[in-house]
Amino acid sequence: MQKSSLWLVMVAGLTACTGDIGGADDGPDGPTEKSTPTNFVCDPDAVPDASPLRRLSHVQYANTVRDLVRYALPGEAEAVIGVVSPLFDQVPDDARIGPDKHYAGFSRLDQAVQQEHIDATYAVANAVGGELTSSPTRLTTVAGACATDADPSNDDTCLDAFIRSFGERAMRRAVTDEDVAFYKVPAGTAPYDAADYADVIAQLLVAPHTLYLVEHGDEADPGAHVALGAYELASRLSYHFWQTIPDEELLAAARSGDILTEAGYAAQVERIFSDPRTRDAVAAFFSDWLENTTLEELDSRAGTPVFDSFAGDFTPGPELRERMLAEVVDAAAWYTFEGAGNYDDFFSSNKSFAKTDDLATIYGVAPWDGTGEPPTFSDPARGGIITRAAYVATGSANTRPIMKGVFIRKALLCDEIAPPPPNAAATPPKLSETATTRQVVEELTAVSPCNGCHQIQINHLGFATENFDALGRVRAEQAIFDEETGAPMGSLPIDTSSVPRVDGEETTTSGAADLMQLLLASEKPNACFARQYFRFTFGRIEDLNQDACALDDVKTKLDDGAPLAEVLRTVALSAAFRKRSFSEEVEP
Repeated sequence: MQKSSLWLVMVAGLTACTGDIGGADDGPDGPTEKSTPTNFVCDPDAVPDASPLRRLSHVQYANTVRDLVRYALPGEAEAVIGVVSPLFDQVPDDARIGPDKHYAGFSRLDQAVQQEHIDATYAVANAVGGELTSSPTRLTTVAGACATDADPSNDDTCLDAFIRSFGERAMRRAVTDEDVAFYKVPAGTAPYDAADYADVIAQLLVAPHTLYLVEHGDEADPGAHVALGAYELASRLSYHFWQTIPDEELLAAARSGDILTEAGYAAQVERIFSDPRTRDAVAAFFSDWLENTTLEELDSRAGTPVFDSFAGDFTPGPELRERMLAEVVDAAAWYTFEGAGNYDDFFSSNKSFAKTDDLATIYGVAPWDGTGEPPTFSDPARGGIITRAAYVATGSANTRPIMKGVFIRKALLCDEIAPPPPNAAATPPKLSETATTRQVVEELTAVSPCNGCHQIQINHLGFATENFDALGRVRAEQAIFDEETGAPMGSLPIDTSSVPRVDGEETTTSGAADLMQLLLASEKPNACFARQYFRFTFGRIEDLNQDACALDDVKTKLDDGAPLAEVLRTVALSAAFRKRSFSEEVEP
């Protein structure tokens, strides 16, 4: 079978595609929406699904242990962290699940706990306990002079006080008398030595409240949607914005109950968001959402005749892929914190955030120093998120308009596309010696049933940026190479005209700039942002009816052109953020 015929067979599996975008289709059970809703109708009485019990992510767990060490042994914390940090690598990586494995698929962490989790966290806990108590000086700092003064009469009081203080921070809640009695068990009976304190520390570090975000809500409220307790609210805030435990001021607000007042809570949200640590959480959100998992390593084909001829004087290195992805996140962080921009500013930005020579060379600008005003792209063809190298480069000598179109449709618009056969993406269209990539794709996807999805939903969104080559460089023509030798065989003109049908409209565009205008005019990007940020915040897929109030809070801010910083604070100020639903649990 010829290669082109094989590709046709694989894309022919898209039998579920009808190609509708804007409205609803009549299915067997009535109308079915084919694209993302653009308005969320808030019903204050709706009770959302219960949020799942969430295990700390790998980042949150590591940050938690480090900050507990810094609290217990501030003067020597970095030395202890240096010893313990390699053990974090034994904790299994987070397995993210969601509606799509490649595009904006993050919903929440896979909550499965395997033996590796238990063994790794146990090893970390024992190592931390041993390091914090490895000398009389360290033990004195950690638990007080009473732990090393050789006076057995104060040992119980000393250990009790340590469990209350360290336990409050580790478990993010008030420590009860029952807790003290339980966590003293590994120490046995007084007098206590360093090994006893080490055992207590280890047990606290593997406590369920330490490893999970446990929320019971106001237990006096019999309803299904109840307010979080003071410590629970402090913990939710700190892990959402800092990815770690509450600091001393936040704990004090929880102890006093001030965090449960409107003024006290608003003040904490403002303070927490202004903390430099929030930048990392914002970066994590944009990274989860906008990562292009289909982007291959840019140097994976270096040394092959066609790729080397295509790349010319430019030699991509092994870190270029990650730099392309990081540049998108840096852009989002800059518009959130330094540039004080709104989502449209980020979405349509013509600034380069490339910090290294390789990516800056692709963009035709000087590297950005990371602090000043970012340089503006030198070529007017470059502008908007869809022209960033992370979304037009491929790691080969050939562009992939289909994958570009799918990214825009799924990740930026939250539209659904019927899944292709499992192996469809394994054999992308090959470079032709007589036709452009666009022409090859058009021919291969022109027949039914492929054309339903490809011609209506996918291809034209990708064709708009065909004036960027597979390294992300601007081009006016597509170079053609001999498949065996890599010898140049001439070039063919690029066609970027398309009918992208962002909202189902039949508007013809001339390229990326026109497509960007259609995207900005649509309500879909804002609605999609609201849905993605909800998933990051609450750790589950949104229910478009029951969660409409939280979704509408974010989208309204976006529609009003509010700064990104204000939008990202909005979710924490919403009623949904401060409550815990105890309706039927969602499936993992």
